[in-house]
Amino acid sequence: MTTESKASVTNDDVKPLSGPEMLERATEGFNLFQDGRFRESLTLFQSLAAMDPTEAYFQTALGACHLALEDLDLAESYFNRAIELDPSDLTPFVNRGEVHLRLGKVHEAARDFNHAVGLDPEGQDPLSARARMLAAAALESAEESPASESGSDGAA
Repeated sequence: MTTESKASVTNDDVKPLSGPEMLERATEGFNLFQDGRFRESLTLFQSLAAMDPTEAYFQTALGACHLALEDLDLAESYFNRAIELDPSDLTPFVNRGEVHLRLGKVHEAARDFNHAVGLDPEGQDPLSARARMLAAAALESAEESPASESGSDGAA
């Protein structure tokens, strides 16, 4: 088996994007997300993730879109995948913690937030400040309602 034989296999319908083109599309997806256009952002990131399923940022972005659209199970699965691909990135830990909070899993949420804080002990990333705040809120909530994890399944 040679790499030359692999290189000749292409999909005629989809032209592969270069690194700069993928970055440009990812930026476009991020801007759509920031503008509240979550479904459009989701579609764009689905396309990028299909082109490069090993890019953790695309998985995190897909999770964020699903979180914004209140599809918590899918959001969690994308954050899990992002963490598998890049366990040093605190973003999917913070976002997965938010999923856990919304599902009433305060202990899991606190664990994710604390892990995110541990990834940025000097507090250089603004997201770690959010994680610190959410960890404290999750722990406070867990102390006030120790039965919260066995009560609701988060369904409305």
